[in-house]
Amino acid sequence: MKKLFSILFALLLAASMLSGCSSDDTAADADDTTTSGEETAESGAAEISGDIMIYTSAEDAFISEVCAMFNEKYPEANAQYYRSGTEEVISKIMAEKMTNSLQADLIMVSDAPTFESLKANDLLQPYDSPELDNIYTEFVDPEHYYYGTFPAAMGIVYNTNLVTEAPTSWLDLLSEDAKANTVMPNPLYSGTAANALMELTRAGGLGWDYYQGLYDNEVMVVNGNGGVINSVAAGENAYGIVCDSNALAAAASGSPLAFVYPEEGVPATADPIGITTATDNLTTAQAFLDFMLSEDVQTLGRELIGKAPIRKGMENPEGSLAVEDRVNLVTDAKVLFEAREQEKEQFSEMFGF
Repeated sequence: MKKLFSILFALLLAASMLSGCSSDDTAADADDTTTSGEETAESGAAEISGDIMIYTSAEDAFISEVCAMFNEKYPEANAQYYRSGTEEVISKIMAEKMTNSLQADLIMVSDAPTFESLKANDLLQPYDSPELDNIYTEFVDPEHYYYGTFPAAMGIVYNTNLVTEAPTSWLDLLSEDAKANTVMPNPLYSGTAANALMELTRAGGLGWDYYQGLYDNEVMVVNGNGGVINSVAAGENAYGIVCDSNALAAAASGSPLAFVYPEEGVPATADPIGITTATDNLTTAQAFLDFMLSEDVQTLGRELIGKAPIRKGMENPEGSLAVEDRVNLVTDAKVLFEAREQEKEQFSEMFGF
């Protein structure tokens, strides 16, 4: 009996020890799971690293600051950029595509028709940004290949020292007062100017006759929006066709300029950004796109260069009309893409370029 009792006691003691070991192993497994989860939570930030290259037509002062802010937020990343006018940026992209050597991870230029061209050439890939719910979707590609960053409009800038009665219509630039006294950006160089050409030639009461009228009224043509601002601010010309953000930023800096949104409507663009199919650093490229749509960068664009934010609920720059308060001229981007080259050629022939 004593022997049987000893055997039963030994068995109970062994079971107790096994139970204790099982609990310890379970706890250890739980600790391992927790550690793994913490590593997973931190891995997202860790993956935002390495070099990315942005090809852009954005203002140099702006894009350089954005890259610096991004690199500060993600110390393991290194965002760099190449900047020129939209048409030169696209020429560079297409030349690199021909040799299978595209260096850009992201492209950010002025207008949606350009991005339709990039889509058609299989140079962009779609991305569902988590910022989508926070922005105006009118300027987002339905398939999410590109996202507008700052809604802009082309209108009329004038020198307040030279003009006593503000223009209200595009047709005011065909007046005697505006003869040989108006400057515009070149659609063969500037993406916003190319978009304005295609929208204004489709607008009722304007059309190609309007551009012929500008030519007959001896309009000066310079490369980009910056050249327009410099000319009008210096008094070389009293009027100019220009992007609202350029005019408002210059006026805020003390230049004798004012800007109007003509009553017929304004060609609207939004400086889209998209991720290339050539990127080998997709996670960091996606993070940069999201960063461009963030409140910090949208605030920078508004305060540094007079851009209207794409994010809902943010204030516009002083003097800028909200998107919903403008008469926006926006034709389907695919339609404009298909007509783009032919209409640029027509402009070139009309103006003798």
